[in-house]
Amino acid sequence: MRYTAKFETVLAVAIVMLLTLPGRATFAAGSELEKVRIGYSAGGLIPFPLIVAKENRLFEQAGLDVELINIPPTIAVTALISGDIQYVVFAGTTINAAVRGLPVKLVMVYNDRPLFSLMSRPEIRSIKDLKGKVLGVATLTSGESFLSRRLIKEAGIDAEKEMTLRVIGNTPDRLQSLRAGAVDATTLTLPVDILAERMGMRRLAFMGDTLESINGGYGVSERWLQQRPDQIKKMIAVAYRGMAHARAQRQDSIALIMSKWKMERDVAEKAFEMMVKTWADTGVVSDRALQEGIEESLRVTKAKQAVPISQVADFKLAREVYQELKAR
Repeated sequence: MRYTAKFETVLAVAIVMLLTLPGRATFAAGSELEKVRIGYSAGGLIPFPLIVAKENRLFEQAGLDVELINIPPTIAVTALISGDIQYVVFAGTTINAAVRGLPVKLVMVYNDRPLFSLMSRPEIRSIKDLKGKVLGVATLTSGESFLSRRLIKEAGIDAEKEMTLRVIGNTPDRLQSLRAGAVDATTLTLPVDILAERMGMRRLAFMGDTLESINGGYGVSERWLQQRPDQIKKMIAVAYRGMAHARAQRQDSIALIMSKWKMERDVAEKAFEMMVKTWADTGVVSDRALQEGIEESLRVTKAKQAVPISQVADFKLAREVYQELKAR
């Protein structure tokens, strides 16, 4: 679902809450903030609503002292289960872990379109030219890896059979490998894809234009979902408020991208406009998108068992928060 008039109303409510919330500067006199740790990946704009929320003390206003921790996706899931962190924003990785039977669930999605572009060496002119080439991926089970293979398959190429998949790691490493010629193509997230274009790399496709996909969102352990639904609802509400603030304060958002990601203004403006197109309206995604994520994970692991959607996602709290915002 895209940015609609209905969602505009919800965002307007969130903005009013943002501007009129009593005690904006602090949570409450004498109240202690609750510490929360979120695992994310630096480099891309997927966590942008949360970074906006932290920069503008929106978490504090909800009574939360949030620490954003840059951590690889697979390690993040392990830390989530152990309780070392309480949330991850690796939506695709959360689904993959849940499909494998790990006790984690997706509870909100704030990007229902991917923030990735499929980038290639300049001599490759189209996706069809990738047959027989090397595709760089973060891991074989990462969200961006699934998306790149899905996009390439829609062009008629089975990446697992007709390409070489090379595990490279996070976004900066994949960009370096692309520039060095170690891979012929890879996925890069905003705004790194724009920088890659300026370096002479070719954008074969911006995935947000064509694919519905689970991209940015909260993953939690099943234990945390059972024990702390109250905190999870606060976190979901803050994500909405982060998006509302970013839209309402466009110039501040662009300045934040320029500062945090070391972008020039024109690049930051382009990145911002591409990013907001991918934000989800309601905090949930379609069953179809969830089922595609499940099936892709099963294909990679070569597992045959049926996995119900309820095993990987529980959007009950996200729906509650959305309805509460609408009712105000």
